[in-house]
Parts: sequence; structure tokens; C-alpha cells
Amino acid sequence: MRGLLRRSLVSSLSILLLLVLGAVASSGDRQPAFKACVQTCISKDCAPDAPPLPITLRALWWTCESNCDYKCQRQITAQGQGVVHQYHGKWPFVRILGVQEPASVILSLLNGAMHVRSWKLVRRGIPVRHPMRQWLSVFVIIGTWSWLCSAIFHTRDFPITEKLDYFSAGFNVLYIFFLGTTRMLRLSTWQQTRVLAVCCAIPYALHVAYLSLVKFDYGYNMTANAIVGLLSNFIWFVVAYQAYRNGQPFWWKPAALMLLMDLAFSLEAFDFPPFLEALDAHALWHAATIPIITQWYDYLVKDAKWDSHLEQQRKD
Repeated sequence: MRGLLRRSLVSSLSILLLLVLGAVASSGDRQPAFKACVQTCISKDCAPDAPPLPITLRALWWTCESNCDYKCQRQITAQGQGVVHQYHGKWPFVRILGVQEPASVILSLLNGAMHVRSWKLVRRGIPVRHPMRQWLSVFVIIGTWSWLCSAIFHTRDFPITEKLDYFSAGFNVLYIFFLGTTRMLRLSTWQQTRVLAVCCAIPYALHVAYLSLVKFDYGYNMTANAIVGLLSNFIWFVVAYQAYRNGQPFWWKPAALMLLMDLAFSLEAFDFPPFLEALDAHALWHAATIPIITQWYDYLVKDAKWDSHLEQQRKD
């Protein structure tokens, strides 16, 4: 058990370090050929007598200028002889019906669907009086909202959609910590969980306020989420140890799932140009989390049932 915890912490710290060291500016934005291409395109395609953009593009708020930016990204990439640059922090993905990152959109929606389909499992599988029933019901809502925001952001990258994605993802990470702490401490009523909820809500509100009103600092946001993720790792390993002490046959599962989440997230540290012009490391990370989500719900429902079983045995 100690070995698993140590490997988890080392893995998470290594991932955080790689992400910090891997944060670099976009090389494509600085290319003279790209800048010249955009200027030429705007002067030609954005003239007063130029035809309007297709309705599929206008429906997703593409402008003539942003369309020129996209067209030049694709043109320079096609002429690059295998060398692919990032533009504005993103790879030059192929656009489908105005959607900027179609693979990430589809995979985000599939992740959200895994939360939605777990609603019945939570409501029907956990005894009504068990405290985790209500918290897991909330988790379904938060998870669905988080992945919907991710899909919106990958559809069109605007400051507002970016903030929705980052803030909802951060809230989801924090809620996993809240769930683990609630389970570890065996908190059963709102009066008992109120202090924990406030202790989570205040830092989150300050975090969002800083990013919204002071500075949208990507490095700080990433570090804050990584720290909460590390704390979650520790909490869920303690939950696994408690389950082991109680004789739970699947006690190892939360520890294994946290390690798998760390491995999936590590794909972000090894970013590479997209293959099939759509699938990059970020999209593959979204793909990797789909089966993990279903296994989390499977474990959490079984854990609540086991806990109810132990409680009944104590009463008998």
C-alpha cells in the first residue's frame, strides 16, 4: 500500500514538472510567411464586395479575419514539408462545419455521456439513506457540465468559452477531492459536511476571482489543479486503505483509478502534432478518460453498497 502511494505521488509530481517545462510559445505565429498570408487574405477576402462566409461558419461566429487566420494555418502547414507549427497555442486542426477541434468535441461529449448514463446507476444502485447517494448525484451533474463546457470550448475558442472550460474542469477536480474526503471521514449529514464544503468553496471562489479579475495565469491555474489532484490522490489512497482494513474485496480500485487518471493526464506533457489532422495528445487524453469514468461510478456504487452491508452487520 505504501509503495502504491509513493509511486502515485512521484508520478503526479513528474507529470506536473513536465507540464511546466513543456509550456512554450507558439512558433507558427512568428512566421513571416504566416503573417504575410493573413494580410493578403484579409485584403482579398474581406473586401466590401467579397462574398459572405458560408452559414455554417457564421453560425459559429467565424469572421472573415478569423477565417483567413485558419486558411493560412492550413496553407502554411501544407507547405511545411512535414514540419507542423502551433498557432495561438493550438495545432492547425482540420475544421469540420466550423468546429475547430472536432475530435476533442466528440470525445468531450462522450465523456459527458458517461456521466449522464450513470445517473440511474447512482439513483437505483445506492440505498436512499446512504450519504454518498446525494453527493454522487451531484457528481453526475458537475461531470456532465464540465464536459459540456469542454465541448463548447473545443468547438470555438473564445475567452469566455476558455474560462468556462478551465473553471468547470477545476471545479470537477475539486469535487473529486471533496468526494474522497467525505468518504474518508465518513461524513453522513449536511451539518457534518458543511465545514468541508465551505473550506473547498472559498479557495475556489478566490481562484476564479483572481483568474477573472486580476490575471488569467495558465501556469498558476495548472499548478493549482495539480496540487488539488495530488491531495485527491492521497485521500483516495487512504480510502483504499480503509476499505482494505474493512475486508472489501475491491479495495484496490480507487488507487488504481487514480493512477490511471494520472497516466491519462500525462499525455498532456507529451504533446505532438495531430495525426489524421485531428487527434493530438489532448484529444487522446479525453479518449482515455471515457472508460475511467465508468469504472469510477462502478466502484463508488459498489463501495456504498458494501458500506451499507457493513452497517447492517453492525446493527445485527
